Amino acid sequence: MIEFKSVGVGDRKIFEQFYPYRYHRNAESSFGNLCAYSFLYSGEYAIVDNCLVTRIYYPTPKEVSYHYPFGFGDCERVLDLLIEDARENNLPMSMVCRKEDLTQRHRELFEFEAKRDFFDYLYLREDLQYLKGRKYQAKRNHINKFSSLYDWTFSPLRSEDMGECMCLEELWLQDAVLKNPNAETDYQNEKRIIRFLIENMEDLGVVAAAVRVEGKIVAFSLGSSINNDTFDVHIEKADRNFEGAFAIINQQMAEHLPQNFKYINREEDLGLEGLRKAKLSYHPYMLIEKDIATLCPNR
Repeated sequence: MIEFKSVGVGDRKIFEQFYPYRYHRNAESSFGNLCAYSFLYSGEYAIVDNCLVTRIYYPTPKEVSYHYPFGFGDCERVLDLLIEDARENNLPMSMVCRKEDLTQRHRELFEFEAKRDFFDYLYLREDLQYLKGRKYQAKRNHINKFSSLYDWTFSPLRSEDMGECMCLEELWLQDAVLKNPNAETDYQNEKRIIRFLIENMEDLGVVAAAVRVEGKIVAFSLGSSINNDTFDVHIEKADRNFEGAFAIINQQMAEHLPQNFKYINREEDLGLEGLRKAKLSYHPYMLIEKDIATLCPNR
C-alpha cells in the first residue's frame, strides 16, 4: 500500500523538484489547487519510484480520483502500483489523465470518458499580453475605454488587502447568486478559497495583483505555477460597474508575470454558457482534453 500524505502549504519545494518532468499543463493536480481545495477534496501526494503521484477524495459517494504520475521514474510501473493501491483500499480505480499518455496495455484496462465541461483553456501568454490582430480588437477597445474613463494603477496584492478583496468578491457573489441561486454553496466555497490563497501567498508561491482606481481595488487576480512554463489563474474578479475591468486585469497579469511563463491556464468552464463564451473570446491556444479513466470490471 502506498503511503500518501496530506498536501500542505509547506510542501511546495517537493512539488517544484518534479516540475521539469511535468510536461502536461492541466490544472486540477497543481500544487496550488490541491492546497486550496483540500477542505473539499483532501488532496494527498506520495513519491513512488521517483515519480510524484497525487489523489483527491470525493466524499459523496466516497470515491478516490488519482492523477496521472509524473517524474523521472517508470510511470507505467507506478500506474500499476496505483491500481493496486485502489484495490487494497477497496475503492474504485478512477484517474484523471490524457488517454494518449497511457501505453496500449493500460488503455485496454480502462474505460475512458472525456467531459468537455472540464477541459482546461490554455493560452499563449504573449497573446493575452499583446492582444494583437483583428480577433482581439474588442478586447483592446475595452482596455482603451477603461483607460480613458479611469485613473488606474496595477500593483501587487498585499495580505492587508484581504478585506477589500472580500468586499469585491461579495459584490460579485450577490449578482452571481441572483443568476444561479442553486450554486450558492459553490460560491461560499470560493470565498474560502480566496481567503486561503491570500493568507498563504508566500508559502504557496501565489502571484497576486490588483487594478486600483483612485486607490480602490476594482479587480484582482490570484494564480500560481503548474510547472516551470505554465501559470494557472485560480481566481479573477472585477467590479462590473467599471467598464473593461475584467479585460484590464487579464491583460496586466499576462504582462507582468515572470518571464519563464510561456503559457497561461485559465482552467475549465464547468459547462456554464457565459463562462465558456468569455473564455473562447480570448482564443485559446488549445483546449486541454482530459479523460476520466475508470478501471474496467474484473481487471
